[in-house]
Amino acid sequence: MFFLRSSKKRQQLSDAELIARYRKSGDSAFVGVLFERYTTQIYGICRKYLKHDEEARDAAMDVFEYLVTELKKYEVQNFRGWLSRATSNFCLMRIRKQKRTDHKEDDFRENEIRRVESEQEMHLNSEAEEKELELQRLESAILELKSEQKTCVELFFLQGKSYDEVAEMTGFTFKQVKSHIQNGKRNLKIRLTQSS
Repeated sequence: MFFLRSSKKRQQLSDAELIARYRKSGDSAFVGVLFERYTTQIYGICRKYLKHDEEARDAAMDVFEYLVTELKKYEVQNFRGWLSRATSNFCLMRIRKQKRTDHKEDDFRENEIRRVESEQEMHLNSEAEEKELELQRLESAILELKSEQKTCVELFFLQGKSYDEVAEMTGFTFKQVKSHIQNGKRNLKIRLTQSS
């Protein structure tokens, strides 16, 4: 990086002289010398706040850009002390920003979960409504069957009785029960396809 190749002449300047020349010329190479001089301190502070090496290295590089803008704004007397506070503030802002981002991601996830649950609920409600409509159509179709078919179908399908039980309850023969149920099923199918 350009600030690591600073001239010996610049390196001999004091912190105050480097800042003064930077403010006068706008040449960030003067800030580069300061950054090079205090890289270990900057990295140490970033590491203390951000915990992870890679994140601390990235933050230390970002501090350089931060210095370029901040040194134009402020008259700095004790650069070393000011740099400590500025780097700490920079790291704290970064942490706050990350927390806001994490919070927004959490909110987004929660909203997505709510949206999916809502869609599922709507889907389940529409399925339930559809089944309810089918049952209503089935009930009205059963009412239209001949009485023998209606009785046998209701006992067999709705009450779960066997052919023998239906025969015993209705007085029909086994063969008649089977025929009424089969004819009733066929007639129901025809009525239901016509009504849908």
